[in-house]
Amino acid sequence: MTPFAARRARLAASMEPGAVAVLATAPEVARNSDSDYPYRHDSYFYYLTGFMEPESVLVLVAAKGDTAARSILFCREKNVEREIWDGFRYGPAAALDAFGFDEAYPVGELDAQMARLLADVPAFYYAHAHNAALDAQVAGWLKAVRAQSRSGITAPARTHHLLALLDEMRLLKDDAEQALMLRAATIAGAAHLRAMRAARPGMFEYELEAELLYAFRKSGAQFPAYTPIVAAGANACILHYSANNAHMRDGDLVLIDAGCEFDSYASDITRTFPVNGRFSEPQKLLYQLVLRAQEAALQAIVPGRSYSDVHEAALAVLAEGMLDLQLLDKAKYGSVDNV
Repeated sequence: MTPFAARRARLAASMEPGAVAVLATAPEVARNSDSDYPYRHDSYFYYLTGFMEPESVLVLVAAKGDTAARSILFCREKNVEREIWDGFRYGPAAALDAFGFDEAYPVGELDAQMARLLADVPAFYYAHAHNAALDAQVAGWLKAVRAQSRSGITAPARTHHLLALLDEMRLLKDDAEQALMLRAATIAGAAHLRAMRAARPGMFEYELEAELLYAFRKSGAQFPAYTPIVAAGANACILHYSANNAHMRDGDLVLIDAGCEFDSYASDITRTFPVNGRFSEPQKLLYQLVLRAQEAALQAIVPGRSYSDVHEAALAVLAEGMLDLQLLDKAKYGSVDNV
């Protein structure tokens, strides 16, 4: 069983017996009349399917009595003409075999099939307010089922928020996820080292950004995890600086906040270093203080502790260090407890 099939089975087992769950992937977004932005599937959908094509919907039917759980994919049909323009499509038959679904149908049949699948089921799970188009479809499906009430057919008596179940599942990463997260972090770490080696006074911030993006793609990462921040000098004080177009001067520190996405899992690394390769004495003191705070935070990460404990551990080191360096007024604050 693939990790995706195992997750579908776990989710179905956590649902009410005989209930139905629906989850759609993300829509495509047009950039202009002739092209779309690079497509990024919905993370919840990918977690359960491994399927990356747009216009796709997953339906899960939970087991009840002697009836086993089922996973059903709705996706685009094969279309040779569109594949010339947009690339390969699995189509329902190939997707069923490749991804281990129990059934697969063209996405154009979704509305008709859902009116059947939601008839006489006790409960319905879907991602409320997660996908506006799906919300509208769901209303139509339920209306179609309720319209059959005179024939003795009933609509689901209860609806549940599907993402609440999925968030609990995704909180603990399985072995496959951990391997992908490690790969994303390894690629990003190597990219940061490449940028450090390339940095020289007089370069533009975007030149280091280019080094990062090259290293990401060269190692197989599909995307940056977010817009990279390459902020030299005072630009590093802008929390979400993204212009990346300033000259880096001799004596500047440069902050890089950049990570990559590898097979849908992201890394996120922030590091600060001197553009000329040498810390000044004040820069060294601050860098060492931040390093001690990071080490204190890492030591606080143990099972059973809250994330706020980790934050407080780092904060205590920073506060004490800033008092010692006279960046905070000791006469005003007295001790770390008052900062």
